[in-house]
Amino acid sequence: MRKNNVTLIATLVAAAFGVSTLSGCNTTESTANTQSVLANSLLANQTVVKSQNDQRLYRYVELDNGLKVILVSDSSADKSAASMDVHIGHMADPEDREGLAHFLEHMLFLGTDKYPKVGEYNEYLKANGGWSNAGTGQEHTNYFFQVNQDSLKEATDRFAQFFISPSLDKQYVDREKNAVHSEYSMKIKDDARRIREVLKDTRNPAHPSSQFSVGNLDTLADRENDLLIDDLKALYKENYTASRMSLSLVGREDLDTLEKWAREMFSAIPNNGSKSTPVTMKPYLPEQLGVQINIEPMKDIRKLTLAFPVTKSTQYFEEKPLSLISSLLGQEGKGSLYSYLKNQGLIESLGTGAYGPDDFDRVSISITLTPKGLADYKQVTEAVFSYLALLSNEKYNQEYFKEQAAISKNSFDFLEKQGAADTASNLSRQLQYFSPKNILNEGYLYNDYSHLLVTEYLAQLTPENMRLVLVAKGLTTDKVQPEYNTPYSMTKISAQDISRYQSPKTIDAFSLPAPNPFIATNLTMKKIESDVNNPVVVFEKSGFTLWHKQDTEFRVPKASVNVQIYSDQAGKDALSRAQNYLYSALLTDSLNEFGYPAKEAGLYYNVWSTSAGMGFGVNGYDEKQAMLLSTINKRVRHLAIDDAAFNLHKARLVRQWNNAKFDRPYSQARSALRQIQHTKTYSATALASALATVTPKQLAQYINDFHKAIEVEVLVHGNMLKAESVQLGKTLYALNMTNSTAKERANKVVKLNNTSHELIQELIVDHNDSTIVESYISNDDSFENRAKYGLIGSMISAPFFKSLRTDQQLGYIVSGRNTKLQNLPGLSFLVQSPKAGPVELKRRIDQFMTDFKGSLNEMTAEKFDEYKQGLIKDLRAKDKNLNERTRHYWSEINDKMFDFNSKEKIVAEVEKLTHSDMEEFFSSVIEKIQPIIVRSFGTAHQDDEDYQQALKDKSICRTEPCFTHELNKVVR
Repeated sequence: MRKNNVTLIATLVAAAFGVSTLSGCNTTESTANTQSVLANSLLANQTVVKSQNDQRLYRYVELDNGLKVILVSDSSADKSAASMDVHIGHMADPEDREGLAHFLEHMLFLGTDKYPKVGEYNEYLKANGGWSNAGTGQEHTNYFFQVNQDSLKEATDRFAQFFISPSLDKQYVDREKNAVHSEYSMKIKDDARRIREVLKDTRNPAHPSSQFSVGNLDTLADRENDLLIDDLKALYKENYTASRMSLSLVGREDLDTLEKWAREMFSAIPNNGSKSTPVTMKPYLPEQLGVQINIEPMKDIRKLTLAFPVTKSTQYFEEKPLSLISSLLGQEGKGSLYSYLKNQGLIESLGTGAYGPDDFDRVSISITLTPKGLADYKQVTEAVFSYLALLSNEKYNQEYFKEQAAISKNSFDFLEKQGAADTASNLSRQLQYFSPKNILNEGYLYNDYSHLLVTEYLAQLTPENMRLVLVAKGLTTDKVQPEYNTPYSMTKISAQDISRYQSPKTIDAFSLPAPNPFIATNLTMKKIESDVNNPVVVFEKSGFTLWHKQDTEFRVPKASVNVQIYSDQAGKDALSRAQNYLYSALLTDSLNEFGYPAKEAGLYYNVWSTSAGMGFGVNGYDEKQAMLLSTINKRVRHLAIDDAAFNLHKARLVRQWNNAKFDRPYSQARSALRQIQHTKTYSATALASALATVTPKQLAQYINDFHKAIEVEVLVHGNMLKAESVQLGKTLYALNMTNSTAKERANKVVKLNNTSHELIQELIVDHNDSTIVESYISNDDSFENRAKYGLIGSMISAPFFKSLRTDQQLGYIVSGRNTKLQNLPGLSFLVQSPKAGPVELKRRIDQFMTDFKGSLNEMTAEKFDEYKQGLIKDLRAKDKNLNERTRHYWSEINDKMFDFNSKEKIVAEVEKLTHSDMEEFFSSVIEKIQPIIVRSFGTAHQDDEDYQQALKDKSICRTEPCFTHELNKVVR
């Protein structure tokens, strides 16, 4: 069958080149040779180029209906996945049906002719250790799922029916548009969404990228002689065709089996010949270029974005002109645009990128401004154009291109496995644009530097082609974006400013990046010394422990080193916690110029702040880690506080915490719940207030006090020998413990509901939606109890979602699952709703719990075992790469699980569980454990009787701190 496909394609290509595929008396030999060359060329383009580190097998096939398929056989997989990418996004929405493509994405999850039960797809996946998702973009809609490897065939059969015979039931059409509206409503005060819609409204209105894309009850309403269901079916019939689709299957099965399944399950997808073609009209009218757009945000933010529409660059994936330009503009090392503007006190951060639909790319330089930078944003803009002038240096660019090629080669050669769903989703998207040969290596190819292309793209980054977007409080605006009620204005940039940007001042501090000293050249794997399964302590002194594990499985020339410093000064009060955040921010800032080249070369570092202390880590190529680690640790102990950096980051943190009141209601509720349940966790308001008066001298004293009495724990994992870890231990011990006293870390303390009734905190949140977060936490951390909560969570998740979101349409954000509080297991429920207040949401949750108890009692033995086996396989899922394994080890060390086998112990307990065990367990959860609830009434529900009654309830906490006497502290 595969040979027939190749012959057919060869015939078509031959015809395209004007070569006859028929034998003739004088041309038989030449025609045969031509066909052979073309067939070999096509086969070469169908052979996937993969990393030398990739043990999976790949095959490209095209089904008889024209569906493009990439198959991935992974003999070691314990998770399988599939993804379908459909070359249609919201740019295909009819003008009077904005959001229709997004709505169609929702509807495909609500039953098919073959599997009509709504929710059955997600229930099957959840019972078999899986999950699913989808997303609608400008030009694409991508569907994908992941499931235990032995369930791929059945899951894929259900998935295939999305694209063959979806139900598109009118009953659920009427319901599901409420979910789309809830998604819209949820983000109505989200600044990213509000800014995006303004940028759409200031594009060419005839270009489909200008349309409102999410949809709401207005755009999805039935109208006279225009029913939503008719438009939905028409969009599906026209665009959900094999000619617009690409499929990926990732499984443990061999390639022949995967191909057989693909043909059996997806060949029935119709092909009407429809193809996606790039839009031909210009995305911006002349009056929409060379403009300044002012936008008023909800939060206190200051952003400057310089955006330039440019020619689509996908076809230049081997030359990467935009990648080179973007990389140089985004540098953060010495002499960079970022470094200069930051040192001038004008900016906090800078990022670059290029993205767009099929007809154009949008190059963006996104800058977070300081107050000074906001006042002098024209100076910032001029500096950008001054730096752009450096990028036309052909000789330098050639060398930089070679350096990027070397970095990318290392990255591709030692590319590590990602999750099955991520792999499938990425491959199905890539197959829409690249030959099978390049779907894996497209992003890593740097084959040919083209100065002509770089010059052509630089010529499009001009003031006349620029859209300068300024986002800040108090800007002059004269229009309002209707869907998100966002004030904005658009005016032409003055001739004087255009001239200024065309001829910017030369800035002597600018320089192009020096050769990168962190590029790995020694990529050899070290001889395996030991086959021990878990980390062991190889260096230990009072207050200091270093764990070592040489990797014997993934075998890449990389390592991870994590260092955690415990100190009682970290979070003893809001002031200490706030200073710890600032300390961490200044450390990161001080390392930036030195460390940016390391990150670019694949040697990553991180600094983090916790309520128990602070930490830092390095991961990537092991060759030059020691130099980076030593520099980081010296800064940790001897940070020179720069006044300008101090003021910048102090103001940034205070502003960030003050902006928390604009977070989505459910996010604010979850944050409040953490403050109730954890010690050393403080509100954003408390942190902002505490940090507001801190001086550099006070912070310096805090840092000194922080290190007086500490405990240090280190994990070294990867391509490292024991002797190297021991030597690193000696170095880190000297750096950290000199002039410090060893002190055992404090125990973790959490707080549980100690009453016989629920505890309720009510927040005031300025949002239309209401929300509720409900947490049931057990005080029994035995592995048996963890197993029970894990299993009940698996059983509850899908039906809870179906009941409260799909059937009752209470909101877009709906979640019911098992959770944990420092290894104390529990259940958690969360809903954000434009439809019902939190008291009514609580009633619905309680009713679900009652109904589920009946469902659990009636569950068949077969279904019960399906859930059990799904959870067991989920717990036994293997780590896919070195970083995942490091995270597992580090988590176990932090939890003091030094046997590194907590998952295995939970599996052993799950295997023992019986149906009657779970019936009894669930009843005890409902009857014995009282929840902690955090809720808020949205403005849409403050006229309800429930709200009026709630105001009279004196047991509800409305001011911090809450529940000072009702909570029981548990030491972990």
